[in-house]
Amino acid sequence: MSSFTACVHTDILMRPPPWWASTLIAEIRGAETCLKLLTTPAQQFQLGRQACGGAGNNARRSWTRTVCVSTATDTLEAEVILTHGRRLKRVSLHRGDVELHVDLSEFLSCRGTALTEVAEKVKLLAECTQKNSYTSPFWLTQMQLEGHFHNPNIRLSTRCSPGNSSRISEVYGNPNKLIELNCGSAATARFANLDEFRNQPHLEPCLHSCLSFFRIFSPINVKTCLRFDECVERYLRVECQRSGCWCSVWGTPEDYTSCGFSTLDGAIGVHVFDGLGNPSFLIRALCTTSPLDIYARCYPHDSIFESDTC
Repeated sequence: MSSFTACVHTDILMRPPPWWASTLIAEIRGAETCLKLLTTPAQQFQLGRQACGGAGNNARRSWTRTVCVSTATDTLEAEVILTHGRRLKRVSLHRGDVELHVDLSEFLSCRGTALTEVAEKVKLLAECTQKNSYTSPFWLTQMQLEGHFHNPNIRLSTRCSPGNSSRISEVYGNPNKLIELNCGSAATARFANLDEFRNQPHLEPCLHSCLSFFRIFSPINVKTCLRFDECVERYLRVECQRSGCWCSVWGTPEDYTSCGFSTLDGAIGVHVFDGLGNPSFLIRALCTTSPLDIYARCYPHDSIFESDTC
């Protein structure tokens, strides 16, 4: 076995990548003695000079990058930096502050977080994946599926579509194609794999597009610094996907004024409705006169950098 094939590919915390990541990991070139690690763009920036990019320019377009760390000591140092260091938040005035990033977990929901840590349920998910030959790691509830795929552009880029109501009911009513999980309450929810909703049976879902759309995204209100409810969050996710600018701080013009900030003249926003049907007009923090100051207020424990200039 060559030294390349014998190389262990793990993340910076020494966890193996998920089963589905093999199609997304580019070939790694570099010194044969170099320990190969996988990092997200946010981790790469956080580590700074502690790690050097190992996947070339193509890595900049990927959801994850490879880095070379020469010794075990460097690896431990990198782990300490990621665990205890002050978080560096990059803000692009054109692309926002939310990196293309999902958790490196075995099974992912549309929020990019692990569905369950219960060993029995994890085993059932694995068995269902193998039995149905799924290539997608994404599992969604019926509400998530219908809510996220309102945007027709998403259907094209991911090669998936909910289809008609009868198709949705067929999938979520088939015990061989769903998993019931407890979602933090007494009630259980039914999850189905995204593979069940391919536009064409012979075309697998485009994982790069899915990873982008299903990235971890928890927008907050500039005034309260709290998350919006799920209905508003869904509107903002679709808006960010359409615009290509993933901004995590939003607010009404009145919210910004009450915090001492001003929006730009003619700032473009989005009309949303919360779970109770109350309307509001939200503007992203990047459409204000002092976006970096707003980020500093909302993320007081982070170091804010404008990535367009650094």
